[in-house]
Amino acid sequence: MVIDRLSLIFVAATVQVAACSSGDAPTPGSPMSSSGQEATSPIAEGGSPPSTSGTTVASTLPNASSGASTGTMVAAPDAGIGAVDSAAPSMSGMDTDAASIVGPDAAADDAAAPGPFVCSWVLGIHTTQEWFQAGFLNVVDPTRWEASGIESAQFGWQDANSGLWTQAFSSATSCAKNARTPDRIVFCGVDSASTTVAQFLPEYVKVVNNIKTKFPSVKRIDLMTLARAPGDKECIGANRSGSSYIKAAQDDAIAMTVAMYPGFVFSTPKWEVQSCADFGLCPHISLAANMTLAKTLGTYFLTH
Repeated sequence: MVIDRLSLIFVAATVQVAACSSGDAPTPGSPMSSSGQEATSPIAEGGSPPSTSGTTVASTLPNASSGASTGTMVAAPDAGIGAVDSAAPSMSGMDTDAASIVGPDAAADDAAAPGPFVCSWVLGIHTTQEWFQAGFLNVVDPTRWEASGIESAQFGWQDANSGLWTQAFSSATSCAKNARTPDRIVFCGVDSASTTVAQFLPEYVKVVNNIKTKFPSVKRIDLMTLARAPGDKECIGANRSGSSYIKAAQDDAIAMTVAMYPGFVFSTPKWEVQSCADFGLCPHISLAANMTLAKTLGTYFLTH
């Protein structure tokens, strides 16, 4: 059963974290400054992670209800992330030129989360902003959507005091009603440095608990990832190819987070580009690919 599998993953993750506490472990990249603003970093969006010398990963997973953790997690540099269930069929009803949608991961009990939504707020990195402004608002109701696609935001949203929460929207317009009290948030988490569920899961839990605390108006959270290589196979030869695909651990962490908050947190399908040629500087994709992705995402969110 799915829950049994998730339980095994969670136990394995906890054991792995405990093992990490005795020595150095990979640490996500640029931290936030004490003022809540993102610290300056020479790493470009999606770039290689900085040195992890002398830094350790949190040794305890946060509590799902409180978001508290005994360790310290820091934000990672941006990278293209996502995952794919290649054995699953594509969604029916999509145009043949639309970005691939694979996996039945959008929760089957979508009806449990009330809609339609007055204001949906997308949180992500600059790559997220690229598809949002490439035609997404031509498909959905533009008076009900807004975005904060911020350069190098990564998982900075896990910090309750981060200035990311109060920055101006990156979208040209915001929701006509309840712009700062949305009833749905779509979160696109990005972390190129983490490799295990034990690293990804606390980040997601902290973000979800921050949203619950800051925005009690939110009725639903959708967890999504960026578009990635066909079949989720690294596009060897692409510029910064390590950011063209997703680590399986991130998908597992998303599934576990959904299971921890039934009827409140959902996962979207996993979107793929048509070809490795769609990538420029990974995880960024071409304008044409973003336009296709925008249409696909818009069509999906019309009914979810």
